[in-house]
Amino acid sequence: MKKVAILLCLAAFFAVSCEKSDLETQISGEQILQIKEKAVETLVIGSSSFKLDAYLWRDFMPVSPVDGKPMISINWLVSTDMVKIPENISMVKQYVFYEDEIWVADYENEAPAPSLPEYKLERISRNGPKWGPKIHVDVISQIYDSKTNKNYYIERKGVYVERTD
Repeated sequence: MKKVAILLCLAAFFAVSCEKSDLETQISGEQILQIKEKAVETLVIGSSSFKLDAYLWRDFMPVSPVDGKPMISINWLVSTDMVKIPENISMVKQYVFYEDEIWVADYENEAPAPSLPEYKLERISRNGPKWGPKIHVDVISQIYDSKTNKNYYIERKGVYVERTD
């Protein structure tokens, strides 16, 4: 019973927070709870095992606005076995959580770094919120397996948001 009460409180909490920002995609508190419940730190698909790595920052270089540029996020899906990631695995969307706020963004269609090893997938999201910098966020990435037509969720907790000057 206690778990149900906590889940209901979280659902209400996230439902309210999802109405706060233009940056947030319309997503219900229930959907957020489902994503958080499904998210794992190590994702296993078939015989492959993956971890998520993330780097987030806000730019405060002299050409930036006084309050800095919006957040940028790069996520890497990394094969823990260091084998090539199968073609049927793709990164679709990211969810970044900070306190009672969430940034939901589809990954942009940018070419990955040419030196990226074949055991890593890289995706980027731009024009995020102006949270921080020098804060910690939790990142969840939605992974899609086209072979099975299934979505998975992998998380990286406590990611530090850098400041570039």
